[in-house]
Amino acid sequence: MEQRQQGISEPRSASAALRRSLREGRGLALADPQARIDWRDLAARTARLAEALEAVGIARGAGLALPGRNTIAAAAACIGTIAGKRCTMLVNPFQPTAAMVAAARADRPAALLLEEQDLDDAALATTDAVLVLCENGEMRWHRTPGDTAVPEVAGALMLSTSGTTGEPKKVTITDRTLAQALSDIEMFNLGFGDRPDAEGNWAPLLQYSPLAHIGGAVTLLRGMVQERAVVMFAKFDARQWADAVAEHRPVTTGLPPAMMRMLLEAAIPPAKLSSLVSVWSGSAPVKPETVDAFSERYGLPVLGNYGATEFCGAVATWSLDDYHRFHSERRAATGRIRPAVAKARVRDPATRDILADGHVGVLELQVHRVGPDWLKTTDLAHLDSDGFLYLHGRADDAIIRGGFKITPDAVAGALRKHPAVRDAAVVGIPDQRLGQVPVAAVELGTALRTDEAELIGFVRSALPAYFVPAAIRIVDALPRTPAMKIDRRAVRALFDT
Repeated sequence: MEQRQQGISEPRSASAALRRSLREGRGLALADPQARIDWRDLAARTARLAEALEAVGIARGAGLALPGRNTIAAAAACIGTIAGKRCTMLVNPFQPTAAMVAAARADRPAALLLEEQDLDDAALATTDAVLVLCENGEMRWHRTPGDTAVPEVAGALMLSTSGTTGEPKKVTITDRTLAQALSDIEMFNLGFGDRPDAEGNWAPLLQYSPLAHIGGAVTLLRGMVQERAVVMFAKFDARQWADAVAEHRPVTTGLPPAMMRMLLEAAIPPAKLSSLVSVWSGSAPVKPETVDAFSERYGLPVLGNYGATEFCGAVATWSLDDYHRFHSERRAATGRIRPAVAKARVRDPATRDILADGHVGVLELQVHRVGPDWLKTTDLAHLDSDGFLYLHGRADDAIIRGGFKITPDAVAGALRKHPAVRDAAVVGIPDQRLGQVPVAAVELGTALRTDEAELIGFVRSALPAYFVPAAIRIVDALPRTPAMKIDRRAVRALFDT
């Protein structure tokens, strides 16, 4: 079947687009490392979910809590819930079952949708309704609802922010906002070079971010509304991912900096990635030489982008056209604000004045799919006259050391220039005399060695004395979230005494 270039021609309803795809989709629908299902099987699974919910009186508008794993069972449940005009409440699955169930219950769902692997004593002890999702697509009630008069949820999707710097925040995304976001993301990917093959078919999407992360959720749902398959990975493995690229031959795909390094270290041959014309990557700090090494080895431009859970995805991106026109002079830019998607400005954090192009301040965004309000971020940034966005760290990460203000990214950037350092993260910790001091966790590369004293001296030679970390821990690997972002709370915990 020839597939549409745009999955949502009029982006008004994600649930309607999903129902259409479930009726019309053909061929492969979902794959994970253990199994594959086609569209007919996916439609049958979502129909069984609808029947199970209706049988016990769970009406449209109810919320259903679901651990956001990259499994066929979880993905099908997410699709069926939204298609049925209920809200999928995605829960972080990377925690003990008791904590996961407690997090799910806090949102007062009509039921918990759990996989068989979740059924330990903590899950079985809950008084909530539990629908068990079996690997073979069958479903069974462990406990049916005692009271179906649960609050209606004014949204199609609820998930949490990453929580890399503080407690995660819940974000509820409406059906219409989700539909517009999926349409916007399709547009961004056309800019990355995404296109159908000669027969009009679109290659499967590769999903490495967990379903509980905004990147994983929108990848899954974008694939579904375009009637294109989604291949999911429980975790990133360089060889497994490269094999999937070679098999499914996508034209563009996401690849965070940490995963670029993994591919380089695994010595994946360029022939495996021959179908690609670009990769796109988030705004996590990365050594420019890593990007250069990746681009040189695989002949691929790395296209940055910027977004957040609160925005339901990206608002600024590079495109192949921009890359060829501007990249040599704007290497430090994260992407270009797309006027059809958002407006951006920066504001002086002290005076609250809106700043002119080229001046660093706190980034604010008006994201059209979310609404007319200006949303304040915690990112320090500046814009240039062509709308390119440059990030300068986070405003809420600033460390005040004895009255001197330190930007953690400046210290981490200096450490990354050391030839033995693969990556670094810097946070502030309390100090009785100075208020706060910076400390750093450092992950080394595979070739050269160094120690704390040498690294401190290296920073001292590059930055003012008050920027020098009070302590440095060399770790095997920096703590990261499932989305591969550095977990700053976990970094800070390394220095707890």
